Amino acid sequence: MFRRRQPQPGSGLHQCPLCHDDSVVPVEAEALDHGRWDLRLRCGQCGTYRDLVVSDDVAKRYDLDLQRGMAEIAVALKLQDQERMTAEANVFIAALRHDLIDAGDFGSG
Repeated sequence: MFRRRQPQPGSGLHQCPLCHDDSVVPVEAEALDHGRWDLRLRCGQCGTYRDLVVSDDVAKRYDLDLQRGMAEIAVALKLQDQERMTAEANVFIAALRHDLIDAGDFGSG
């Protein structure tokens, strides 16, 4: 029924090493010397924290991983919102067809 999404090519930091979910997010990020980053990451699924020092290249790829994930969430939210609005409109239409509501229900008062 539910299929695990295949991770896109990137840093791999978005995947939890413990539960393997792809919901690891940065809690803290600090630029260090020589193009390195000190990252504190947390898995949104199991709550595991980890601290890493990564190269600037890996940090940039991780940022792209995060952007892809946020884009996926935005698309899913939009679809869910459209489904909800469609369901609400269908209920409203059915109520009108069955004379359960009329213009008087919308008067000021």
